[in-house]
Amino acid sequence: MQNSSDLNKFLDQLNIKDSLSIEEDLGNGYVRLKISEAERRQALQDINCVEDIIVELLRNSRDAGSKNIFIGTKKLEDKNRIINFIDDGAGIPPNLKDLIFEARVTSKLDNGKKDSYGFHGRGMALFSIKLNVNDIRLSFSDRSKGASFYLDIDLDKVPEKKDQSIIPQIIKMDEDVNIIGGVNNIIKTIIEFQLQNKDMNFFYGTPTQVLVTMREIFKKDKSQGIYPSFDDWEKLINFINQNDIKITEIPVLTDNCNLMGEIAEKIFNMSISRRGIQRVIYNEVNPLFPLKLDLLNYTIIDEGPESQGKERAGSSKNGKNSDRIKLYDESKLASRFKDEEIRCIIDALEEMINKLGNKYFISTGKNIEFKRSNNIIKFIIELAEKD
Repeated sequence: MQNSSDLNKFLDQLNIKDSLSIEEDLGNGYVRLKISEAERRQALQDINCVEDIIVELLRNSRDAGSKNIFIGTKKLEDKNRIINFIDDGAGIPPNLKDLIFEARVTSKLDNGKKDSYGFHGRGMALFSIKLNVNDIRLSFSDRSKGASFYLDIDLDKVPEKKDQSIIPQIIKMDEDVNIIGGVNNIIKTIIEFQLQNKDMNFFYGTPTQVLVTMREIFKKDKSQGIYPSFDDWEKLINFINQNDIKITEIPVLTDNCNLMGEIAEKIFNMSISRRGIQRVIYNEVNPLFPLKLDLLNYTIIDEGPESQGKERAGSSKNGKNSDRIKLYDESKLASRFKDEEIRCIIDALEEMINKLGNKYFISTGKNIEFKRSNNIIKFIIELAEKD
């Protein structure tokens, strides 16, 4: 035998190669690798930060044939990062829902592969994540239905970049698009992954925004009668079990607030307030756009030899990126009021001031201005004396 390639061919001919790699056949295409095989597939990086976790989840979803990935996230008191990671890939058989978090369990016996992040397919990604987080669980999955993962990450143990809302700057150099500047946060991680997997869609926001977006994507089909609408949990589950429906399509199956609350809790393990669920049903939250370069509103600086650093296709100036992702659930209370709603408050306030001010010969002067700050709305009212 001249090399390992020749040895592999020889073992294939004898039909014993798999037996040398597999410790246990778990069924449904899943196996537990032998330690020697897992070590041979050793990855180049470990779990050192939240962004590393996102990379491993993205790679798993890509290899499962996912076309749409939804990442709902929120931060709890600057101590924990909650992530709801949802895809429409091949899904995981229910009998393997706990086994997939054990060491060396993989569905990639024959198609483990190396990418820019290292070798993928050793069955250690979910196991490594589990060792580093407070909680990771498969909220819902089944074969061909996709998967929903829930993660609770202690940021003291697994840190993340401080500002998770900054969108990185995009630079074009010698016809190659590069991502620079900003911070190496979750958004940048997703965009870098998207550049390598342009046939996939990645939606990033809060759990509320994710629910709204999944509903919006499939609402057109529902209007054409493809999807029924349910008010009862048992009937909903029976329909899901008996039909070829993806987990990402489930939120469109009801317009009932109570049932939507159950879907959020039982299918996606999302903690959303009653008012948040109402906002989902009543379309009071804007859906997310895919995180793609042509849809993001930032400047692409052309650094080619003939460009002289010209800006194009963006709103930032001088190459400075000030754009951010607005995470609705993490925004302070004052920012939840729309401008037109605050204007209604101002109109009522102005009417009351002028009514009471008549006896003091006082009226409002210039237009009333307002400023938002966390949970405070400040109104600036200039008074004028009547003639």
